[in-house]
Amino acid sequence: MKIIGHEKEKEIFGRVLKENRLHHAYILSGREGTGKKLFAKALAKAVLCENGAFLTDCKCRQCVLADSGAHPDIHIIEESPLKIDKAREISADAFMTPLTARKKAYVIDSADTFGQEAANALLKTLEEPPADTYFFLITSRYPQVLHTIRSRCISIGFGLLSDDEVCEVVSSNSDKTDDEIKAAVAISSGSAGYALYMLENMEKQPTFGKTLNPVELFFEIESLDDKEKVRAYCASLYGYLLEKYKRTGNETLLDFSNYLLDILKRLEYNVSLDIFRLDLYIKTIEVLSEKS
Repeated sequence: MKIIGHEKEKEIFGRVLKENRLHHAYILSGREGTGKKLFAKALAKAVLCENGAFLTDCKCRQCVLADSGAHPDIHIIEESPLKIDKAREISADAFMTPLTARKKAYVIDSADTFGQEAANALLKTLEEPPADTYFFLITSRYPQVLHTIRSRCISIGFGLLSDDEVCEVVSSNSDKTDDEIKAAVAISSGSAGYALYMLENMEKQPTFGKTLNPVELFFEIESLDDKEKVRAYCASLYGYLLEKYKRTGNETLLDFSNYLLDILKRLEYNVSLDIFRLDLYIKTIEVLSEKS
């Protein structure tokens, strides 16, 4: 498993694993699309490895199972928001004996979306887990993670990828031309995930007007009558925001681009497009009326 960038984090966890000082629960925080979840999966694999390998090739039974994506003792939780029933299931399962390895690991995405009830169901397990169980929570919005969760985990902040690192990730995952990749990397703001999304939607993007007229914007968003049109519009708006952020350094624009990624994720589920479009309109007006 190749992790591009994040040399500081590699050094920290490499030393902790080698010295057998791994804490039972971590929050990996940082910008969306920078590889935090991939890093967490590598940590989960290292926890279970029979030879203590971390980010190096290993063919032990546990690593082969982990590489297949079907290790019964590595649990990847991507439910967002985490529901209370799932949180209770995690807590109950954590105290069960591992099935094939000596340890087990949980990678839980979107830690900032935990509701109070779901968080409460996890708290005791995070505070006093079994000796053979490890938790790696992922978030792109650390301040929104409940304090009760933060207080029971060690937080590790992940920085942005360099343009060269983003380019390396994107080039190995896309068949677009060099010029298209360079254009996406230029507005990625250190996020390989965003650069890949922009490449996938490049041909569908409408042009986002640089002057904001609330009435025109309303009818523009109202005309997005299917999910593909919403995706294309948000991709265009996202690119506009990141270009403007790179010029101005305005963190509000960066936060809004994170919001756009969140609502794009929501499109994968059954959502009311009427409510969705209204939410998008209100948020866009709120941010861009002062920032455009």
